[in-house]
Amino acid sequence: MAANDLMNDLQKPDFNLDETNEKKVVQKVLKLMDDANGEVQNLAVKCLAPLVKKVRETQLAEIIDKLCEYATQKKEELRDIAGIGLKTVIVEIPSNSPNAGSVVQRLIPKLLSQLENPKATYEVQMDTLDILSELLARFGSSVGNNVASQKRIQNVLVPLLSHSRPAFRKRTTVALGNLVTHTPDELFNDLVQKLLAEFERAQNQKDNLKTLIQCVGTLSRSSAPRLGKYLPQFLPLVFVNININDDELRENCLQALESFVLRCPTEITPNINTIIELALVYLKYDPNYNSDDMADDDDDANMDEDEEMATEDEEDDDDDDEDYSDDDDISWKVRRSSSKLLASIIGTRHELLSQLYTNVAPALVSRFKEREESVRVDILQTFIVLLRQTHVYGGEGYIPRENDHEPKRRRAIGPSESQESPKQMLRNLVQRLSRNLSKQLVSKSIITKQTGFLLLRELVTVLNGGLDNHLNTFIPAIESSLSTSSDTSHHHTSTNSNLKIETLSFLRQLFKVHPPQVFHKYLARLCPPIISSVQDSFYKITSEAFLVCIELIKVIRPIEYQENTQTYNVQPLNPEFRQFILDIYNVTIARLSTPDADQEVKERSIMCLGVLISQAGDNLQDELKMCMPILLERLRNEVTRLTTVKTFTMIADSTVCESEDVKIAIIGAIQEVASLLRKHHRQLKVAALVCLEVFVQSYTHVLIELTPHISDQDLHLLPLALNTMVSVLRTNPASLDPVNNDILPSVFQLVQSTLVQGAALDSLLVLFRTLIETDEDHYNKLLNGLFSPVQKSQDPNQLTLSKQARFFICTLLHIIIIKAYSTIAQCIATICVVSNKYRNQTAQNQSDSIKYLCLLTLGEIGRKVDLSAHSNLHVTILTLFTAQSEDIKSAAAFALGNVSAGNVSKYLPIVISEINSDQRKRYLLLHSLKEIISRYSNEDGVKALGPFADDIWNILFQSGENIEEGTRGVVAECLGKLTLANPNKFLPELQKRLRSDSAQTRGTVVTAIKFTFINQGQEYDELLRPLIVDFLSLIQDNDLNVRRLSLSTLNSAAHNKPYLIRNVLDQLLPLLYEETLVKESLIHMVEMGPFKHKVDDGLDIRKANSAYECMYTLLETCLDKLEIFNFLTRVIEGLSDQHDIAILSHTMLIRLAHVAPTAVSQRLDETVEPLKGTLSYRMKDNAVKSEIDKNNELCRSAVRTAVVLNKLAEQAGSTPKFDSFVKDTKIGSWSDQYTIYQNELESKESGSGHVGDSMDTS
Repeated sequence: MAANDLMNDLQKPDFNLDETNEKKVVQKVLKLMDDANGEVQNLAVKCLAPLVKKVRETQLAEIIDKLCEYATQKKEELRDIAGIGLKTVIVEIPSNSPNAGSVVQRLIPKLLSQLENPKATYEVQMDTLDILSELLARFGSSVGNNVASQKRIQNVLVPLLSHSRPAFRKRTTVALGNLVTHTPDELFNDLVQKLLAEFERAQNQKDNLKTLIQCVGTLSRSSAPRLGKYLPQFLPLVFVNININDDELRENCLQALESFVLRCPTEITPNINTIIELALVYLKYDPNYNSDDMADDDDDANMDEDEEMATEDEEDDDDDDEDYSDDDDISWKVRRSSSKLLASIIGTRHELLSQLYTNVAPALVSRFKEREESVRVDILQTFIVLLRQTHVYGGEGYIPRENDHEPKRRRAIGPSESQESPKQMLRNLVQRLSRNLSKQLVSKSIITKQTGFLLLRELVTVLNGGLDNHLNTFIPAIESSLSTSSDTSHHHTSTNSNLKIETLSFLRQLFKVHPPQVFHKYLARLCPPIISSVQDSFYKITSEAFLVCIELIKVIRPIEYQENTQTYNVQPLNPEFRQFILDIYNVTIARLSTPDADQEVKERSIMCLGVLISQAGDNLQDELKMCMPILLERLRNEVTRLTTVKTFTMIADSTVCESEDVKIAIIGAIQEVASLLRKHHRQLKVAALVCLEVFVQSYTHVLIELTPHISDQDLHLLPLALNTMVSVLRTNPASLDPVNNDILPSVFQLVQSTLVQGAALDSLLVLFRTLIETDEDHYNKLLNGLFSPVQKSQDPNQLTLSKQARFFICTLLHIIIIKAYSTIAQCIATICVVSNKYRNQTAQNQSDSIKYLCLLTLGEIGRKVDLSAHSNLHVTILTLFTAQSEDIKSAAAFALGNVSAGNVSKYLPIVISEINSDQRKRYLLLHSLKEIISRYSNEDGVKALGPFADDIWNILFQSGENIEEGTRGVVAECLGKLTLANPNKFLPELQKRLRSDSAQTRGTVVTAIKFTFINQGQEYDELLRPLIVDFLSLIQDNDLNVRRLSLSTLNSAAHNKPYLIRNVLDQLLPLLYEETLVKESLIHMVEMGPFKHKVDDGLDIRKANSAYECMYTLLETCLDKLEIFNFLTRVIEGLSDQHDIAILSHTMLIRLAHVAPTAVSQRLDETVEPLKGTLSYRMKDNAVKSEIDKNNELCRSAVRTAVVLNKLAEQAGSTPKFDSFVKDTKIGSWSDQYTIYQNELESKESGSGHVGDSMDTS
């Protein structure tokens, strides 16, 4: 009781002991460990965990000495308790604790003495070896500070590899693996030489050979870069010993090869084909079982057997399984290791996919019949790895998975599919795979069937179908799995439930990716088990079954959207299938009516009912009277209203729901849905706006609820609200008056916001166009409303800026006002063009604010309408080029360019003449020229700009020399867009100037190419493709600025046209990686008064929009062309670089953890030092707030990365440094942030596939 109370007190954070009491407590706890009562001993050990964190170093030393004394006692119970106590001490002391060093210095000599003691018992030495291994794993860095200590440990451990006991030898290899993580190269090389010598001496000693090969595999996991240098010496030894007739030795050899493949990818590459051949040989290795594989292969080649023959074969296999039994046979371990070795190759060698489909995939398929369950499951898992690699790397562009949480921005990253593409090779294998797998899916093994359905789900996901002609093969297995009755034991209940869930998940994906017609002849067999699953007592099965029913309804009654005609193709419901619709309806209503149903089940039952009504509402006339009131009731329920709103959106948008009951329900729902706009739940407001937009096409009276959302407070809701208003106006023009009275004031206030951009701005312009189209007489009112904020400017000669504001505030306000005026100008231009009423006014005597707005408006109108009838317009604009306000000058350049674009033949000669004649206006005129060229950077540009193209080209290159970089950027943009107008002529001209002696010219040329990537034409791409390497090879230019601009162009190419660079990445990536290196030659010291400041001229090249930004883009768009291991090396190096680069590297590492988990999991220990350095960095005392915030942002990013990587570590195993780092992070200063990110990740994973799968509109 006292020990229990002490433990509770020790766990309190504010509990502290003075030195006297501390000593007494330690002595008592140590005495209790020798108590006669086992329960008391256990409590004493538990007390040690919190106690060692609170005691002083002297007491900690006493604890260690006493535990070491106990550990050598002959009394077994005391020895075991002491071993547990020592492990507790080692585990509980943080690796960065000040006491860590003293613990290491105190323990290691005692442990080594025990291992060297010839009188020590085997059990004592085993416990000592365990403790030493744990100590090295936790405090390896502290041991690494003492080379003499490391040398002694190594000298003690190496002889133990020849111990007579296998278990002792195995634990010795683990301890050596933990040791070499921190040993210097000299000691490591000495260890390797000793191992090679041991191999020579142990040529015919199988037990020693097993240990040595196991040790080499352990070293490759612990110190891969250093062991990789010795692979040419170790690999032949492994290849020779694998042929010795000993199954355990073969298993060790295969495991060592697996470790080499994962941890030494570069060094192992020349031997990959040999390793694959070995793995394939031993995948079929089964000497105690008579199986004619050749005959099976021949049978597989003749795939014309009927179903009865397949059934007979299956029964024969079952008989063989029952007759054969041999407890001494361990050949299955060899086959399992071969399967894992193949999985490691598949998971890390995406460049070999085609080869793997040629020789590995058929072998895996033929081994689906494996008699040992655990091996069979491993083989299926290996094939799943192959499918997932194919999904990411193997054919057409990347298609996001349903549960993929990565960014939605994607470009085409794969080549078009050909006969030799991995996906096509997989298609050719489907028939054989289906036949072999279907036999296993009707076996007695639950885990085999579960893994088999997971494999099928991955298969149809990768091929986006593929089972059209093989469905009949799997129907019996589906029926059997869904009708599996739950056993009375908990184990069997859970396994059967998992099988059902996996089967339903497969069916859901199967229905999604195949044409509905292929299922129609099987509906009589599929529908009953699926519908009965909805009634299952386990809520997860019910929930998954509803999702399957949603897809099943679309199969029973498909409604296809015709892109060409923009109409729906509605076919009448087959009378034979109506009963299935009614059955789904009945079980759905039954679940909806259950008051105590799980929340997830409630939501998915509502979703299912919505899909049912929207797909087959015309066949449920009588049932609608009952179900529509239920939906209205669910709409009023706070828990289910979000799902119900989405359901009403679906029903209102349906082409088959024209029943009076539906109309009445929708009318009743309008006010309820509109009122939801007042709620604070953002996702609910988004769903409500989308729903109302559908409603107002037939029903109005929602305008009053829209008014609060005509603001820039939520830019996601704003375009939805504006679109809804447009729908109201178009559907009911009579609503114009309430719009004018209630909503227009908010709109006029909105146009002054600088945040209105993108979708919000587009929707705003559509609204103004609709207002004019509805009633053109409102033109004056709209125009006055738009001019009003400009006319209220307090200072008539300045834009609305505060003279008293500080300089940086003025600059910020200046930018904001310019953006706001641009929005207003676009709105004015829209109503002018639509109404055909133009004001022939001048702005000469107006304030600068009015002039600025008028110039922007003229530009917006000029790009849509020819204004050449106003003969003096260009003269008026040109006079404003000399205005005092820089903003007026900029607006005048914009106006002249866009007005000129309306009539090139008249205005372009004027612009060219002005550029040649007036050097002072050249910068502004170049901006005008850019506007003109931008308008005609297409096929039409050849006609429009043709007569002037040569003059423009020469002017631009003359202007590109000896000017500031900003102007040179304008010149480059003009050159790029002019090139698009006539690429056949100008691309070769650009190529000639790549060899110019002027760095400015080279930089201008490579930047010009970047601006050509906006073109989407195939003809231009074919012209550029052969030249792209010439342009991008400027990455290795001598001039830093040219290199930076070239990297920016490469980034743009990877983002916009990855297919141009995919096949030349092998030439470009080494140049790119070179620019990610920190180069000492570019670092120099700058003296600033009495202080010296280090400047890195290469930083701009490495950070944003350059080298690392390029890598990030390539990871998104050209993943299948990247050599992951070298790429990962550069990412890990970036973790310890400057702030922006480190955050980008964190993001890339998280992405790689999803797409290349096998490769990343092998490098986790290498991420520890940079991540730990980030989290332990201490800011200077005089650091300003912005620096502190920046560092905190970086630390949060590092913690988020650690959380994601820890998911891999849990599966990878053997990552001692990373595991220790994560443990310290969980209890360190960032523990709260770690917990938050961990909860977010778990929530995201558990939330995938929940409500909104089929109709998420947010």
